[in-house]
Amino acid sequence: MTHAHEAYQDAYEDEVGRERALRIDGVLNARDLGGLSGTRGKVRNGMVLRAACLSRLTEQGAQTLTDLGVRTIIDLRTPLERLEEPNRLAGNEDLGVRELHVELLETLSDLPETSMELYQHLIDRCGKGIVEVLEYLAQPDSTPVLVHCMVGKDRTGLTVALLLDLLGVPRETIVADYMASNAGLGSEVRTLVLADVLEHTLAGLDEKYGSPLAYLTAHGLSSEAVDALRSVLLVDQ
Repeated sequence: MTHAHEAYQDAYEDEVGRERALRIDGVLNARDLGGLSGTRGKVRNGMVLRAACLSRLTEQGAQTLTDLGVRTIIDLRTPLERLEEPNRLAGNEDLGVRELHVELLETLSDLPETSMELYQHLIDRCGKGIVEVLEYLAQPDSTPVLVHCMVGKDRTGLTVALLLDLLGVPRETIVADYMASNAGLGSEVRTLVLADVLEHTLAGLDEKYGSPLAYLTAHGLSSEAVDALRSVLLVDQ
């Protein structure tokens, strides 16, 4: 870890909390959803992790994944992204980690320029893929899981936000976790995530569908999966 990375990792841990911010060598923007609380309980520690991609994962970082008990890596990137920046654990069966590719977008060409339009594009295009991720998380023995895209802020951010909403985590907490990606990426962040973009996106789902959960249900999320997610990922506060 470079001195610059060390400096903003410290700032990131101060923002997220040292229990949630993860130090995985070679991986940016890594944190545990565990510890976030809402109306249904507290998210269980160590079950769902989020991060940037693993293309610079070191042997030490891979050992950390093993120590964390990660069973599955869910890669939300396009085929071209995976080709250009392959995960360092790809094909390494010694780690005992499964990789699941869920291409929320087939290509990154011709994406809208503004963040607000980008998130509407994601909502319009990624519903079935996000449901595939959530249905997988609801399966026995799928967790602990690490979910990532390229830098872990937009595709991962939206997927995690919808999961947390389903788990009863309040919007302000969801937005705070989302915003932590700016600190998690430090000097490597190219486009900052903005609170009002996620707030507007979730409010749009409220208006059009009645709730983010209704949006997910409309794209195929089963009630059995919802029950399983809440049972597995939540503990009493």
